[in-house]
Amino acid sequence: MANIEHDDNGFTCECGLRNDYPGYVQAHWSVRLSYSCACQRQYILYRGTVVKTSRESAEIYDSEAFGD
Repeated sequence: MANIEHDDNGFTCECGLRNDYPGYVQAHWSVRLSYSCACQRQYILYRGTVVKTSRESAEIYDSEAFGD
């Protein structure tokens, strides 16, 4: 898996699209959040880390901020 470029304000998806974090992410830094890029790749955001995940993940995450 390739390294995902990220900083405190967002990350760049494997497809090359920059995804800026909504304000909710900074306010919930210690909560695992699910995020879907426009290309349908899914990621978990947690304490400044970005990890690609599969759509079949059995674990439930708080994705309220992203309108999913």
